Amino acid sequence: PNGANNDASKAGMIKESKPIADLFPNTTVMFADIAGFTAWSSVREPSQVFTLLETVYKSFDKTAKRRKVFKVETVGDCYVAVTGLPEPLK
Repeated sequence: PNGANNDASKAGMIKESKPIADLFPNTTVMFADIAGFTAWSSVREPSQVFTLLETVYKSFDKTAKRRKVFKVETVGDCYVAVTGLPEPLK
């Protein structure tokens, strides 16, 4: 019964809300995920999984440092990095 009113109030809230992020047109965010990792890792010893991830991440970290790319985080087999951000204001 009040569905239309709720939808209207939600739309009003969206219009009134302020952005939670800034726009940086020269910025690139990279999400690198290993294809087939879950299936591969499910039939491997934990030490094999660790060795693979450690090898890949070390290589990514070395390249990121050389190219001044900021590593945001790693989650499982996903590596997240960003470049092109301006220097933060102090």
